Amino acid sequence: MKEIGSDFTLQVKNVQDLFFVSGRVGIKYILSHLTQRGDKCLIPNYLCESIQSCFTEYDYYDIHNDLSISIDSIKSHVSKNNYKIIFIINYFGRVDKQISLLQEVCTSNNILIIEDFTHNMFSSNLYGDVCLCSYRKSLETPFGCIVIDKTKLLPKQNTSFNLKYLISNVTKITGMILKNVSCLKSIWYPILQCCEKYIESVTYNGFDYINYTFYKYYYDPSNKYIRGSNFIFLHDTLMHKPMIKNEKNDTCYFTYPILFSSRDERELVRSECIKQQIYCPVYWPLDFDVEKKCNHYIADRILCIPIDQRYNIDSMKRIQNVCNIICTND
Repeated sequence: MKEIGSDFTLQVKNVQDLFFVSGRVGIKYILSHLTQRGDKCLIPNYLCESIQSCFTEYDYYDIHNDLSISIDSIKSHVSKNNYKIIFIINYFGRVDKQISLLQEVCTSNNILIIEDFTHNMFSSNLYGDVCLCSYRKSLETPFGCIVIDKTKLLPKQNTSFNLKYLISNVTKITGMILKNVSCLKSIWYPILQCCEKYIESVTYNGFDYINYTFYKYYYDPSNKYIRGSNFIFLHDTLMHKPMIKNEKNDTCYFTYPILFSSRDERELVRSECIKQQIYCPVYWPLDFDVEKKCNHYIADRILCIPIDQRYNIDSMKRIQNVCNIICTND
């Protein structure tokens, strides 16, 4: 029975929680311990280059144009090859409705599920054998990825000190601060780019005390409800409806993703938003996919409207006015 009252205890991270500089390093760490040379993985055909580059032996499984997983595609691959791991992304907070069926396929074929919950980091229901979240995409942290190991197969991390990594952290924090000073804005982005390049070569997998501290400080479950309120407002007022449904359950929205009828229409709206200092990213351009194996239908048409905890309903009204005026004049 847990005691009530008494002195506070020091909160220590869970044994299964591992922290890394980035999602890339986290994925590589997982693969280095859960796969051997020659093991193949299944990855979705709609993803970012930083994820794709972590894998060496892989096949793509199909993602439908509504962001749902093609179970038929997975079954087809599994019937022809042996796979060690399947990588799943919860796009924009969407957990696939066929996840139970996917788990059955993986269990019967001894396939481990790596679940990327970067887009729904505040959700409580995780279904992967190993789950990871690049929380620097949702929190004000310079670096950071958390890995939750349900398999208990990943070894304890090395806790050695790394001076170069510390310097990189401090440098990126400096760049993030400079962004807030208008006369110094021209130099902050090159600093961040330099740090991002450094991340690509980082092999340090030790427990990251800096990122853990940022994570504990900035992690706030109430952010989920702010994102939800912003999402609902846009859903009720924008002429374009999102690619994911407005569900009042455990859904944790990452952005408000709109699918336009063409790339040209998307770029028109995007450019007009930029003129109004509204910066809507594209997840993901798929520039790395020269063989066109990925889902370019989504990549060419999607626009992601920011709805995170930095913004309130007034911000959403500003977005609504710009987007609806463009659509009306089109």
